[in-house]
Amino acid sequence: MRIVAIAGMTLALVASVPKLQWKDRAPAHEGVSGGAWGRLGDKLIYAGGTTWRGEVKHWLHDTAVYTIAEDEWVAGPPLPESLAYGPYLSDGKTLEILGGMNESGPSLRCWRLDADSTKWESSGVLTAPTVLAKAGTLGGTPFVFGGCKDANDLRTCSEAVWKRTEPGVWARAASMPAAGLAMPAFAVTNGRAFLFGGCSAQASGEVINRGEAYSYDGKSNAWKTLRPLPRAARGMAAVALNGRQILLMGGVEGAVSSAPEFSKAVYVYDVEQDQYHDVTSLPFAVMGMETLFNGHSIWGVGGEDKARSRSARLIQGTFSGE
Repeated sequence: MRIVAIAGMTLALVASVPKLQWKDRAPAHEGVSGGAWGRLGDKLIYAGGTTWRGEVKHWLHDTAVYTIAEDEWVAGPPLPESLAYGPYLSDGKTLEILGGMNESGPSLRCWRLDADSTKWESSGVLTAPTVLAKAGTLGGTPFVFGGCKDANDLRTCSEAVWKRTEPGVWARAASMPAAGLAMPAFAVTNGRAFLFGGCSAQASGEVINRGEAYSYDGKSNAWKTLRPLPRAARGMAAVALNGRQILLMGGVEGAVSSAPEFSKAVYVYDVEQDQYHDVTSLPFAVMGMETLFNGHSIWGVGGEDKARSRSARLIQGTFSGE
């Protein structure tokens, strides 16, 4: 047995695999997916996204604030525009949304909410659409990986990697190894970005799930090919637990999108061993759940639990040892 410290907790791990316990907390006011999720002080913030009401899809500008101690949701300052499927950055003090899409098409505008703010503030304009892209901070520099013009047509997806060189200014930094990749699981640890799976479109428009995995070093501007996922999947959630372990959760598995298999599988990826291990499954199958790790618990909210449906569940994952 090996003892590993995760964010101030000492956990007993067998074969480097953490044991997880999941429980439901107060659900959101309605099912949501595609929004931004972050921690601001002692509160968790969910902004934007989409929902289905009957047979109609709605694009949201709402901000919902969850207080952990009270286990309750209240309304926060609304976004200046409806916005979903955009990458975002969260460092515990600020939640910043970098573009996305709404009923009018792609948006290039960026919005930032600080812990002590009462409204969202503009934080610049992007160079290219970022629908279904991922974002992370490497060595203090924000990066955006990929991006499409339309969430409904993945043939519009780019392989571009962008970095913010100064406030409001973005420059092309690299290209992703897989062209036209959308919806990969994404996490940052040890100054490297990790991307797992995702999907891409063929010339016919048919969406194919991917199983490849890569890491990117922002300093050397170099990519590394990792061991593929156990099964091809898109829309998996990911959180980095420490410098060695990345948790991968849910998604839609299978090769072709015409036969989606919503999953509740959870894997831990060992960065040093380049290996995947099974972990306690989620309590339900879901794609596109937004997740974060606040140093003590994993928090997951929303996501697509079946076609034309959104989950309102908020789940908390805690660790137990032997």
